[in-house]
Amino acid sequence: MSYSIGDKIVYPMHGAGVIVDKVDRKIMDEIRCYYVVKSPISEMVAMLPVDNMDGIGIRDVITDSEADELLDEIKTMDTEETSNWNKRYRENMEKLKDGSIYEIAQIAKSLMTRDKSLSTGERKLMINAKNAVLSEIMLAKNISLVQAENALKESIYCNSAEDSAVKEE
Repeated sequence: MSYSIGDKIVYPMHGAGVIVDKVDRKIMDEIRCYYVVKSPISEMVAMLPVDNMDGIGIRDVITDSEADELLDEIKTMDTEETSNWNKRYRENMEKLKDGSIYEIAQIAKSLMTRDKSLSTGERKLMINAKNAVLSEIMLAKNISLVQAENALKESIYCNSAEDSAVKEE
């Protein structure tokens, strides 16, 4: 698929971003063309090879209405997972690498609702998954980080009075 400057894309493991430039770089005596992609959350800038966009799993950002559907679906997503943290971590890493926004949202919900009992590795995974979901919601709905965080928290913690009490702490 061909992209242009200004297009909103998702880079698996890193989240959504906007193509801000297209540059040629000489690497090992070979000139290759790259898209420069900027994340809406951090100052992260990635250079993605134009000729390998499909190979690295790049996809378009979901639409505004798909973002609304995602936020609705998060409310009822199942977060049951294996109790073995090591196996759970490996399974979640595979889902994150896959790039499916629904699987990444499920990881974010699962880890955010267990936040106090997470290992250091799972805490980093939670941050990555949460930021991937937030960046895509921001770009899909053209909203700020604060607005995206509020929408995600509302979707995740909406289910019970106990969850609401946790949210307010």
